Amino acid sequence: MSGKIVASLPRSRFSPAIPPLAAVVACVIWAGTARTASGIIGPAPPFVLPVFVLVMVTLAVAGAATPLPLISGAVPVRRARQAMLVAVAASVPFVFALLINPGQWERGDALPLVADSVPVFGWLLDGIMTVLPLTAGTPVYSLLFSAFGVFGFYLECVLVATVIYAVLRLTAAPAPGLREERHTEEEG
Repeated sequence: MSGKIVASLPRSRFSPAIPPLAAVVACVIWAGTARTASGIIGPAPPFVLPVFVLVMVTLAVAGAATPLPLISGAVPVRRARQAMLVAVAASVPFVFALLINPGQWERGDALPLVADSVPVFGWLLDGIMTVLPLTAGTPVYSLLFSAFGVFGFYLECVLVATVIYAVLRLTAAPAPGLREERHTEEEG
């Protein structure tokens, strides 16, 4: 045995498509959970919070992993992992924006906006919602509103990770010992 604790997964040409697919699956799971819970009168059932937390973590990690090919090969594996952790941590403010949206409180009974909970891409998703021939308050409208909210969160995570990885790629100068460091990190 080589003493390796974590074995590298084989790479295929489809591996860049895995994080966006995981994000779509997480959005569908949350939309289904929100649809199920919205039909219940009273407080939300106890299964909603763990599902919400798992969906948010999945979306944050998928959002950080989607632009990862930007830095693959440019930095050592250890730095790429650290950059991914920083990208996930940098998405925390977007979780707060998703949960705490005083814009809805100020408007009162006006139609809810995705931009209240998704500050960066909400205007685009609100535009899509206004173009669709849906009536506010219907189950389909609520389902799409919830799905757009979590998908917008994923897009924000992708944007943050892309900025972090681009800065890392621009600042990562190939040092003379970088090739040896990368080779030793990949081996063990």
